[in-house]
Amino acid sequence: MPVAPVPAFVAAGGWRPLVPPGRTVVAVPPVTGAGRSPAMFWSARTGLGFPAPGGYFIGPSGPDDPAARWGAPDRPTSVLLRQVAETGAVPVLTDVDRRQAVEDLRHWRAAVVVLGQLEHGDPVRRTVDDLLGPGRPVDGGWLWDVRDRVG
Repeated sequence: MPVAPVPAFVAAGGWRPLVPPGRTVVAVPPVTGAGRSPAMFWSARTGLGFPAPGGYFIGPSGPDDPAARWGAPDRPTSVLLRQVAETGAVPVLTDVDRRQAVEDLRHWRAAVVVLGQLEHGDPVRRTVDDLLGPGRPVDGGWLWDVRDRVG
């Protein structure tokens, strides 16, 4: 499967001082299905150097749905950002969306959010900026340090 290159910030370990034990690197879009997760590719290409939400999992879709699914269940923010990544359409966000993003980042135990190269990278970056505040450019992408926001 063709994938974008691992951002140099990730490949060179620039994330290490920002991600304490028990916290994760969230790749954008935070796709939790293992077959499409940028974080799974990045982690594999960096020798599984960092924890990421989602992971490789085959299990039931939910408590009332025994059908198998790949990866952890989607969170609202992962669905939102995947839509932007696929379409390039920047949604109008609300405070509810912003609160949900923080809740999802807490669920994922996020320390940092990283955006690498995407076909619709600029719309995705603008959407994450709207959700979390301005990111900062890093080698090969964008970074949002969310340690203080997610506790």
